[in-house]
Amino acid sequence: MKPCYVYGGQAMAYGIARALEERGQEISGYVVTDTRGNPSSLASKKIIPVEELEEARVYVAVPEYLHGEIADILRSHGHTDFICVDGELEYKLMQSLYKAGGRLDFWEGDTAGDSPSLPGAEELSVYVAKSLHDKPLQGQVHFPAGSKTVQAGTALGRQMGTDFHDNEGENISDKNGHYDELTVTYWAWKNSHASVKGIAHYRRCLLPTEAEKQALLAGKLDVLLPLPFLCWPDASMQYSRYNSPCAVAAMLEALEKLYGSEERGRAEQILRGDILYNYNMLIARARAFDNYCSWMFPVLEQVEKICAPEIEAVQHSRICGHLGELLLTIYMLTHGRKLRIAHGKKKWFC
Repeated sequence: MKPCYVYGGQAMAYGIARALEERGQEISGYVVTDTRGNPSSLASKKIIPVEELEEARVYVAVPEYLHGEIADILRSHGHTDFICVDGELEYKLMQSLYKAGGRLDFWEGDTAGDSPSLPGAEELSVYVAKSLHDKPLQGQVHFPAGSKTVQAGTALGRQMGTDFHDNEGENISDKNGHYDELTVTYWAWKNSHASVKGIAHYRRCLLPTEAEKQALLAGKLDVLLPLPFLCWPDASMQYSRYNSPCAVAAMLEALEKLYGSEERGRAEQILRGDILYNYNMLIARARAFDNYCSWMFPVLEQVEKICAPEIEAVQHSRICGHLGELLLTIYMLTHGRKLRIAHGKKKWFC
C-alpha cells in the first residue's frame, strides 16, 4: 500500500491528518512547497519539501484558493494520486474527529422537529467585509441569503459600491489597517438592529443550513461558529508563528486590567489548549453578538495603548485583527459556556 502524506505544514494540515488517523489511515508525514516558514515537524511527523516526496497518496490540506497551484506543483513532480480537501470534505472529516472526542456541539434539531419559518420581524443579516485591497475572485460568488456587503476601511480610501460602509454611524473605520474585518464587526455591533447578526469575508463565509438558520431565528441556538483549527502544540504557538509575542502579552495585560486576574488565568489556560477559531467569523443572536463585542473591543483598545509604538511603526500591522481570533476563541470557550453554540460549514471562494 502506498504511504499517505498531507500537503501543508500548518493547523489545517495537522487537523486533517488527525482526522484521517482517527479513521484508521496511517499518515507518514507532511509535504510543503517550501520548508521556509514552516516547522520541521508536526507532532513528531516530519515535514518534507515536495522534491523529496516519493510515490504516495496526498491529501492537499490548504485553503481552497491554493488548490490549483498545489495541484500543478504535484503534477510537475510526477504525482497524480492526490485529493484536494475542499470545505465539504474538511467539514466532514473534522466534524467526525470532534464528535468522536465529544469536544464540540453540532446542531441536529430537537425533539419538537424542524422550526417553522418565522415572520419578517426576525431578521438574519450576515455582513460580508469587502475592501479596496481584496484580490479579484474567479467566477460567480454566491453568498447565503441575508448577506449584505460592507466596505471595510472606507475612511481610508475611495468608497466602493457596497450595501453599507463601515464609516457610517458609530465606527472605527479609520483603524482598519490594524483591525482588518473587525471594523465591520464593530460597525455591525453599533449600527445593526437585526435579530441575528453575522460576519463573513469577501473570500469565505459560513454556510448555515436551513435548520441552523431557523434555530438561530427561533432562539433555540445562540451562536454558529466555523469549526476551529486543531493546533500543534497549542493555540499560543500557532498564533506566534505569524505574530509578535508582545501582542499576546499586551492582550493578557489588558484582560487582567479590565476583567481581573481570573479572566487572565482562563485566557492563559485556553492558549495552552489546542483549539483556535480563525477568521473572526460567526453568526449569532443579537444579544450574544453584542455581548461578545462589548467584551472584546475594550480589550483591543487597551492593546492599542500598550502596543502604540509597534502599531505606529507599521502602517498595516493588523495586530488587533489577528488578536481578535484569539479573543473569539477565549470568549467562546469561557463565556460561551452559557450559550447554545453549534458549529457549521464554511465556504471558500477562489
